[in-house]
Amino acid sequence: MTHKTTLLIVDDDCDLRKFLRMALDNGRRVIHEADTALDGLHRARDTRPDIVLLDIGLPGHFDGFMLSEALTREPALRGLKTVIISGHDSAEDIGRAGRLGVDAYLVKPVSPRTLVELVEHLESSLREMLIITPNPGLAESTEKPTKE
Repeated sequence: MTHKTTLLIVDDDCDLRKFLRMALDNGRRVIHEADTALDGLHRARDTRPDIVLLDIGLPGHFDGFMLSEALTREPALRGLKTVIISGHDSAEDIGRAGRLGVDAYLVKPVSPRTLVELVEHLESSLREMLIITPNPGLAESTEKPTKE
């Protein structure tokens, strides 16, 4: 059975969620959505996504940064890739994202092509494991087992 990448889009802007879904839905991905950080946390626990795309400016006291931090504490979500898509490009926000271990930080507006290329890159890193060894007989990378 072929592995379908599971994505979770967390953004309070319905139009942006629709845009992201349209850009990324290629039949080989399962896409879930949430409109608040708290809903995003619950959906991540339920769906165990491979990649989360989230906004930092979410309504309420639980923002995208807090969601990203909470996701890193979930043992069942180890290996999760996180992408922030934000209208904020301040050095402070980007630095905070880096300290949280975010895999990518995209500043809006984002082109569909850039988004697709980034997700494809993250998908390939889900399946490859780099091997560094002095033994030249081993491959440089190998596929990781995919979750069923």
